[in-house]
Amino acid sequence: MAQIKNSTPFKVTIARKSDLQLVARVSRRAVGPSDYVLKILPTVITRRGLFLAWNDREVIGITNFQECSDGSGWLSMARTDPAWQRRGVAILLQQKIADYARKNGVKALRLMVGAWNKPSLKASERGGFRAVCETAVVRRRLGTKKPHWNPTPISTKLELGSLLESTHLIKVGGYIGYRRTFLKLTRDALRALHDEGELYRREDSVLLVSKPDKVFRYPQSSLVVLQGPLGQSLIRGKEIAQSLGARVLTWYAPYDFYEISVARKLGFNRPAWGKHCFVFEKKI
Repeated sequence: MAQIKNSTPFKVTIARKSDLQLVARVSRRAVGPSDYVLKILPTVITRRGLFLAWNDREVIGITNFQECSDGSGWLSMARTDPAWQRRGVAILLQQKIADYARKNGVKALRLMVGAWNKPSLKASERGGFRAVCETAVVRRRLGTKKPHWNPTPISTKLELGSLLESTHLIKVGGYIGYRRTFLKLTRDALRALHDEGELYRREDSVLLVSKPDKVFRYPQSSLVVLQGPLGQSLIRGKEIAQSLGARVLTWYAPYDFYEISVARKLGFNRPAWGKHCFVFEKKI
């Protein structure tokens, strides 16, 4: 068990495979048997980023840490056993992860909290985080039908400045939802995504569509609209994701009535957990 130095009565460690059942117990007690975390715990633990808070031999809280492509760190899966809530467990985990991340060269941490989750909102603010954007998660299932055109990533150089000034990005403060994390979109980050082959152009639309991953049951891609008419861009994004073999497409939309309504008309739905969320950031 990799123990992390801690001056509080609680011990903090990074989860190992042998901790799986204790971690699952916290998840079930905090959220319930349908918690999505239960489905991905073995994968997450293997990646060695899941931090645990212990009281003696009992796991009382968890938070996952993931390094992102823009040099930031993403916190997710925060769960505290109901018997230990409001006793500083979440803040302790945030502090210990910040210490760990700083030593590994990470300059900022981010996380997303549902607008209805008042305890987590307060805990984030007490932990030194500040809200940087509002978002709504919209997603849709995809069929297997290929588009009539052949989506290929942009291979030529882009005018990055115009993309960074997009009204779509302005609405989310320049932050984008990418693979269940949020990145600050800069010229360097955009260039890296271009080099990864995840930027596409079709008609007036420029889109970021991530390669599908299989963390969950179905391969999933994330979509970012960088330029172009919204409705057309969402349709093109769906077609690109289908061509890549994704079965689910997720767009972290601005919390904006018009954009959400356009997505709804095109078959996107809003999961209950993501109808209205805040993204928080903390410099470390």
